[in-house]
Formats: sequence, C-alpha cells, structure tokens
Amino acid sequence: MGDVSIEDKFLFDLQGFLVVPGVLAPAACERLLASLRQLEARDYEDAWQEALGPGPAGRPTREQNRVHQVRLNGLPRLDAAFDGLIDHPRALPYLREFVGPAQLINTWSISKEQGAQPGGWHRGVPTSDYACSRGCISSRMFNMVYFLTDNGPEDGCVVALPGSHKSNFELAWNDYPGLEMPGALPVVGRAGDLLFFSEAVIHDGLPKTTPGRRSNLYFNYAHAHYNVMAREPRNRHHFYLPPQVRRRFTETQLELTRWMEYARWDR
Repeated sequence: MGDVSIEDKFLFDLQGFLVVPGVLAPAACERLLASLRQLEARDYEDAWQEALGPGPAGRPTREQNRVHQVRLNGLPRLDAAFDGLIDHPRALPYLREFVGPAQLINTWSISKEQGAQPGGWHRGVPTSDYACSRGCISSRMFNMVYFLTDNGPEDGCVVALPGSHKSNFELAWNDYPGLEMPGALPVVGRAGDLLFFSEAVIHDGLPKTTPGRRSNLYFNYAHAHYNVMAREPRNRHHFYLPPQVRRRFTETQLELTRWMEYARWDR
C-alpha cells in the first residue's frame, strides 16, 4: 500500500490539496465511465423524498438543475462498480494520513458538457476544521476526486485557492467569478489522476468551453468524531448505505462506513 511521502505531506499542508497522478488505469476509467453513462441516462422515482415531510426536498438522485451538467448522488446505492473507490489501495494511505479515522459521508458524480457554468465559491467546513500539529494532519472533512476524463483549464476543472484552508480573512466571494478570485488556481490532471483536498479549502468549478463530456467522481469523508447524520438532514438517503449494499463490501469498506451500523435511514 505504501506510505505518504514527506513531499506529499508538505504540499498538502501548504496548499490544502494534492493531485496524485495515474491512480486509475485507462481500462478502469473506461469501465467506470460506461457504468456512469448508463446511470446518467436513467430516470429515478426518488419516492423516499415523500417521507421527508414539509420543507425543501432533498437532492434527487439525478440532478440537472444546472445547464449542461448532470450530477448523480449516492453512487454505491446505484452500482457496485464504484465500491472499489471507497478504499482504493492508492488512495487509502492518504485518507489515513490526512484525516485519521475516516468515515465515508457522501458520494456523487459531476459530468459537464460544453457551456457548463461555475457553481459558486464555497468551502464545506470552516478553517478551524483543519489542523497540523507535531507532524500530524487532521482534516475533519476531506474529498477524493477521481478524474475519469482529462481535467484541463477549459474542461470545467476544479479551481481552488491554495492555502485557504488556513486563511484568516474573508472576501465577498461572489464578487470574484472564476479566475478573478485572488490566488485562484485551476486544479488540472489527466484521466486516472486523483485529487485530494480538505473541505476547508475555498473551491469552485470553472466553466467548460471545450467539446465533449468531463466526468469526475467525488468521495467525501469525515473524521469518525463527526456527526454525519446532523449534516444536511434531508440528504441522508444518499449518505446512508443500507445493509443490502454493505453486504458486498470488503472489510476495509465496512470499516470506512461503520457509522451506518449505528444509524437507520431506510427511506
């Protein structure tokens, strides 16, 4: 499995994110893309939303509210093809090193076509949820983004503010679209590369101006002390994987989803 190099620790702590090249082989990218394209073409009833009661609906399984973009939520619920990404052997050492005792909280995909626009600058957790002390990094919430296609600057790639996981000043983020944000950096890579980033990093996606479809898979983890079920209560359906899904998991995948044994969300 291997250890995380001191250079990678240095860069992740410095920037708040890190790209590791060549994690997925081309054949693996093609298999995952084939599964994803089939799922993106389906309709989903989302009957579970009716049980939420009054108030805003939770995220649907397939979101198409943004022009030229489709998002799928709850990937392992939809297809076993994504299970191996939960504890991919090239990713697991970084997850252990940068989070500690981690638990899978959320999974989704985003595919963009030419004309897709940015979604808006945001961070998932405050800067107080990132720490590094005595050589130990702790990211309370952490994202692993598998690039299934190339992510160039014009492909609608992630754009981030290096070091913003430790920033002490705030800007009116909406005043600075895309690369107009001071310090903004496109996070580029090739198909098969894997992006790690702390959710304390301010980030967004750039517009897609190239032809073709850019597809990324997002696996979101939290420290084991984080109360997963308190986050986005109306989207718990996608967070919680029922027993019939977890029965097919490896021992490590079960460990990384252990919180689901103590919570019940059968909708």
